[in-house]
Amino acid sequence: MRKVLVILIIVLFCSWVSPGYAQELNLGFVNLKKVLDEYEKVKEGEGQLFKEAEEKNNQREKLVKEIKNLREKLDLLKDKRKEKKQRELEEKVKKLQDFTYETRADLRQRRDEKFREIMKEVKDVLEEYGQSRNYNIIIDDTLLLYKDSNLDVTEDVIKILNQRYKE
Repeated sequence: MRKVLVILIIVLFCSWVSPGYAQELNLGFVNLKKVLDEYEKVKEGEGQLFKEAEEKNNQREKLVKEIKNLREKLDLLKDKRKEKKQRELEEKVKKLQDFTYETRADLRQRRDEKFREIMKEVKDVLEEYGQSRNYNIIIDDTLLLYKDSNLDVTEDVIKILNQRYKE
């Protein structure tokens, strides 16, 4: 639906433009997926989040192991001690559930924040690039059914982003 709306807006925009001006219309397209795949900051950010997720998973596995050991011990115990260990087991299970939920929520939030930050950088670079080269419109290429490769600005945008990131 969104793609159809964007295409409709572009068609309407182009139809309103006078024939003389339409020839001066400077269009470009960018492959955002490729930009995000090749932007070094994205790769580094994903690596950091993956490492943190692994560490959290190791902590979670320790809790799972503790719960498993408690369950094994629980089967061997008598009434009063069994009741106490059962409560301890329930507390550990609750702790595991809370830990899992909080970890996932935290990682998801941090990933989303990083993504918003990166998309803002990409948008800023596209705006600067478009203005400096007199583009009227730069469109994500996923909306295009046909595109002339001469209008592709993807590689230039990737170079600019990676150069700025290195600085």
